[in-house]
Amino acid sequence: METGKTALDIYITANSPGEISGLATPVIREIRSRIPQCGVTLVILPCQYASGEELSAGGSSGADRCVGIGDLNRILSNPGEKNRAPGLRLVLHLGGDVVFSIYLSKKLRCPLWIYSSRPRWKLFVDRYFVPDEKALSGFLKRGVKGDKCAVIGNIALDSVTLNETEEETRAFLGIAPDVSVVTCLTGSRPIEYVGGVRLFAAVSRIITEKFPRVKVLFPLAPTVRDDLFRSALSASGLEWRGDIRVREISLGGGRWALVIRDRTLEAINCSTLALAVPGTNNLQAAALHVPYIMVLPLDRADEYPLDGILGLLPLWLPGFRRFKRFYIKRLNERTSFVSLPNKMAGRMVAPEIRGVFESRVVARMAVGLLESPEARREMSRTFMELTKERGAASRLAEYALKFARGEMR
Repeated sequence: METGKTALDIYITANSPGEISGLATPVIREIRSRIPQCGVTLVILPCQYASGEELSAGGSSGADRCVGIGDLNRILSNPGEKNRAPGLRLVLHLGGDVVFSIYLSKKLRCPLWIYSSRPRWKLFVDRYFVPDEKALSGFLKRGVKGDKCAVIGNIALDSVTLNETEEETRAFLGIAPDVSVVTCLTGSRPIEYVGGVRLFAAVSRIITEKFPRVKVLFPLAPTVRDDLFRSALSASGLEWRGDIRVREISLGGGRWALVIRDRTLEAINCSTLALAVPGTNNLQAAALHVPYIMVLPLDRADEYPLDGILGLLPLWLPGFRRFKRFYIKRLNERTSFVSLPNKMAGRMVAPEIRGVFESRVVARMAVGLLESPEARREMSRTFMELTKERGAASRLAEYALKFARGEMR
């Protein structure tokens, strides 16, 4: 691709795997459909929540190139990009520290657009895109002018696209149509899936003792490192068999859970119930109208990343590990909802189990939901209403098209 011949060069900043798959990918897809010659660079920003596999994940986002922040100066020194007219460049911030996006927009001498639910760095941002009217109200109260904000909806809902039907997924996995499925979503970062596989395997063991015909799935995010996952299985004393693409974990009693790649959404779609750590997968389950239980174990709270300066301090500092555990415990107590669909609804639609607990606590709640079709139907109905409005990525792409045409600045 020759940068000088594109109608628009857009630099999209993001950091976590969820932002890449849930935000950047659908936005890039919609921009491509409207501005075929648009040059798209996905810039991965530093993040304490990173999995280490973001560049790999970004390669399938649809961007022309995916680069880390370490390559930023090389990008900015490219003659083709230094000489382009300022009006044909744009920085779109979808995640990470806004300071990096401000720096990029200043170096490229172009506008900065931000998708966010809270106003940040007002003096440096040309336009905000917000998910809903509630967020817009917060922007206006903070003094952001109405003509700088646009409500477009929740972009992550547009990332929920299936490549096969439930029937096709079940056929591929060898699961009969009348068999209930419990899907365990262990997250995309090592801190999540290394401990999550042990917890969810223990929960699944209890569930399958109660319901022997239930099939358990462990769909792995693209950023999950196979070597770390296998080490987690071995360290947990879990027996496993199979190759990289389809594997099984022993739950005891001759029962095995399927471990699969590349079919996370499809696995969720054929589920009766999901068990999930916090993250984009919560919204994806809701968008597919699948009941789920959000699980946030805090027995290793000192190892979880934090925002801001606290996230940069090393654990070896005297007393910091103990302080961090205390801080996260208090933060958890003061937080009404962690799961995004619950935040959107303003109430506890999906159960949240947070803190230090035993696997049987999660299993007991899961068994209760499996025994209550009406409770699951009610949750599904609420999710259906909550996530029915799609098209946020499309609306954002329309703004990019107007910008490329010179209709807005």
